[in-house]
Amino acid sequence: MDEQILNMFMKEGGYALLFVWMLFSTMKNNKEREKEYQEVIKQNQEVISEQAKAFSSLSKDVSEIKQIIVEEKKGV
Repeated sequence: MDEQILNMFMKEGGYALLFVWMLFSTMKNNKEREKEYQEVIKQNQEVISEQAKAFSSLSKDVSEIKQIIVEEKKGV
């Protein structure tokens, strides 16, 4: 009887140990992945900010060109 209980504990203990190891391993991998995602998001935000500045400048240039074209049409 004691041997049966001991054998059952050994079998279930191995699965429990494996489960705990897999849980902690997965959690560690998720933390590392999250750090990488946060870094990528930070880099993307910097790129978006630079592009927004460039588009703002481009928008001003287009407005000036439109104004010049309208003035030339009035003069014709």
